[in-house]
Amino acid sequence: MGYGRDGRGPRSLFVSCGEVSGDQYSKILIEALRAAGFQGNIWGMLGPRGTSAGGKAAWDSSSLSLMGVSEVLGAVPRLIGLKGEITEEVLERSPAGVVVIDSPDFHLPLLKALRKKGYRGKVFYLAPPAVWAWRPGRVSLLASLCDLCFPLFDFECDLLESRGVPCRWFGHPLRGALKSVVGAGLGSPKGKIVALLPGSRRSEVSKLLPILLGTAQGLAERGFRPCFSVAPGLGDETATLIRDECRQWCIYEGPGAKLMAASELVIGASGTAAVESLILGKFMIVLYRASLSSWLAYKAFVRTKWVSIPNILAGEDLYPELLQFQATPGRVLRHFDDYVGDPTLRRKIDGMMMTAARSLDGGDAPRGWARSILEVLPS
Repeated sequence: MGYGRDGRGPRSLFVSCGEVSGDQYSKILIEALRAAGFQGNIWGMLGPRGTSAGGKAAWDSSSLSLMGVSEVLGAVPRLIGLKGEITEEVLERSPAGVVVIDSPDFHLPLLKALRKKGYRGKVFYLAPPAVWAWRPGRVSLLASLCDLCFPLFDFECDLLESRGVPCRWFGHPLRGALKSVVGAGLGSPKGKIVALLPGSRRSEVSKLLPILLGTAQGLAERGFRPCFSVAPGLGDETATLIRDECRQWCIYEGPGAKLMAASELVIGASGTAAVESLILGKFMIVLYRASLSSWLAYKAFVRTKWVSIPNILAGEDLYPELLQFQATPGRVLRHFDDYVGDPTLRRKIDGMMMTAARSLDGGDAPRGWARSILEVLPS
């Protein structure tokens, strides 16, 4: 049995991710697989982080950087074509295993197509869909399509296992990855930088950037230094938009976690950044604004009280969530003033953050993923 260095055969592995966060997890996984001794070819739909770890990108993960109902619907013909192209390539190369990361609206149809057309290799799902929040019917798909799932949170693992989905949980991967992160050197006094995160997708940035620009002015008037993040992997056009619109302010173009680590607190887009902020012990004001169709879909179908994982882990309002029309500079600044100006409230919230962050501990997630995959793959 060869190692499939050309992407073919029993010792190659297909990995597919979308979004900046998915690319981050692909890097963590690929590095862990190599450390565990996997020598086969790792190829698929990857971003710059996954390729930096040694994966070979046959497709760019930015193809899946979509947000909201309207944007997804507009991309349906392209995504159907992409699914067909990837399906045929996987069937042709016949890797020993397929690993998909997040992006369920693309990956679940992809896995269904692969199984329907006869793919018999092992299937792994890292960061499977949040069936506890909406579309619970996907549980049956996960159970029928996947050999093993790796949810990011303990409560997800408990739920999926109770519904017959094979799962393992080893803690959150970012808990270890961010342990040694060093704050960006931005030349400002400690406690005076506020990280502003417009998002990692074009539609997200276009909606949140005006709110954050208004917020930046208020922060400056309060004696703080707002610093805008240009997310790694952001498209050139969107990155240029942030640089142009924010040219009077500090702009940081490195990993968002480094900016957060250097900041007093964080304000910005909901998503993985909220988990990073929690792990780093930084208070965050979470913003979400989408198209009207996406907002109506969210209101109709999402079953959770909160949109940010830290609040779900805490079981209470840990991070303020300003959704849709509530996301205004004035409301952001009121929450900022409350946290910065009230030592008693701040101590309470900081304690809650520490408790919620501890719930992410569960071992060495990357090592657990790699060992589990290698156990399941044919020898």
